[in-house]
Amino acid sequence: MIYSVDFKALAGKISHVDVAKYLHDLGWQEFSSKRNLVKVFQMETQYGFFQVDLPLSRELRDYPSAMYRAVECIADSTQKSVEQIILELLNPLSDILRIRIQEPGIETGSIFVEDAIRLYDNAKKLLTATAMDIAHPQLFHAKRPENSIVEFVNKCRFGQTEMGSYVVSVVCPISTISKNEVMQLSLFNDEDECAQSLTRKVVNKLITSIGIVKDAVNKGSLEDTIKEYAGSDNSISANFLDALSGINIYRSNSSLDITAKYAPTIRINTLSDAFISINHDHFTPIDTLVKKIKEFQESEKTYFGRIKTLTAQPDPSVRRDGKIEIVFLDDAQKKTTASVVLSTDDYDTAVEAHRYGKQIKVVGTLSGQTGQNRRRLDCSYFEVLG
Repeated sequence: MIYSVDFKALAGKISHVDVAKYLHDLGWQEFSSKRNLVKVFQMETQYGFFQVDLPLSRELRDYPSAMYRAVECIADSTQKSVEQIILELLNPLSDILRIRIQEPGIETGSIFVEDAIRLYDNAKKLLTATAMDIAHPQLFHAKRPENSIVEFVNKCRFGQTEMGSYVVSVVCPISTISKNEVMQLSLFNDEDECAQSLTRKVVNKLITSIGIVKDAVNKGSLEDTIKEYAGSDNSISANFLDALSGINIYRSNSSLDITAKYAPTIRINTLSDAFISINHDHFTPIDTLVKKIKEFQESEKTYFGRIKTLTAQPDPSVRRDGKIEIVFLDDAQKKTTASVVLSTDDYDTAVEAHRYGKQIKVVGTLSGQTGQNRRRLDCSYFEVLG
C-alpha cells in the first residue's frame, strides 16, 4: 500500500476518456443518463452488481472525489486495491513489473541505500538486456544498445514502493519500434498490435528467461542451457545474467519475486503464470557463470577484414543464422581466412557489406591451427565499417 499519498488528488489526475474506454474494453455496459456531465456504466461480476458514475469534465469542482468513488467501485468489482486500480488508470496502456525483495529486516518497507541503488540500476539493465536479447539473440552484447532500445527503456518509469517487503513497480508503456523510432501506443490502437508490441515481448521474455535460468540452476545445467539457447528465440545473454546477478540477495532466507501485471485491456499474448521467484541459493551458480563468460570475453581479440563468401538457408523465413568467410591479417600479419557464424540480423548486414566491399570488424576468439585454410572465429560482436 502507498502511504502518505492523497488518493483523491491522484484520482483527479485520471482521464475520464481513458476510463470510459477502459470500462468498455472490460465489458461494462453504458446506460443513458439524463445528467450531461456523467456517464453511467453497469456490470455484474462474481462479486455482485456494480454501477460506476463517471464524471466527464475536469471543470467539475468535485471531479477528484467523483473519480475516486468511481475507482472504489471498480476496485470492489474486481477485488483489487484502490491503489492498484489508480495505478492502472493513470497508466491505462502499460504492463507493470513488480519486483519484490523478501528478507528478514525489511518488513517496514525500507532497505539500505546501497541495496536500493543496486536494485534500481540493475532493474533498468535487466530491461535493456531483455530487449537486446529479443533484437539480437546472442551470448554476449558487446556493443552499446541502439538508440531505439535506449529510448524504449527510458520511457519506463518506477512507481511507488509498498510496505511489508520492498516492492518496486516498473511501469512499461505499451510501445513498439518502427523504423528505429519508438512509438507509444494508446487505448485506441488495435489490441493485436498492442499484444505484439515490444513492451509485451520484453515483459514476457523477462519472466520466461528467469524461469529458464531457475530451472537450469535446479538441474545443475545452467552453462549448458545458456550455450544451447544462444542465438535462438530463448537466447539469454551474459548481460541479462549479469543484471539479474546484480540484484543479488546476499542474505539467506531471502527471495526475489517478479510479477507481470498486464495492461487489463490487452488480454492476448500473456503468460498463463506471470510470476517467478528465485531465492538466495540460485545466485551463486549465476555469479560463477557470469564471471566465466566475462573472463572469456576478456580473452577475445578484434579482427578487421573483408567478406569472402556467404552461406545461409535459402528461405529467409526459416533462416536462424548465416555463415560467412572473412579474410584478415593475423597476429603475424599473414593473410588468414576464417568462418564466422552470425545471427540473421548480422548476416543481412553482412550481405550488404559484401555487396559493396566494405570492411568489417569482428570481435571473438579464433580457433584452429595457423596455416589452415579455414579457421573458425567465434563471434561476440559484428560491425560493418564505413
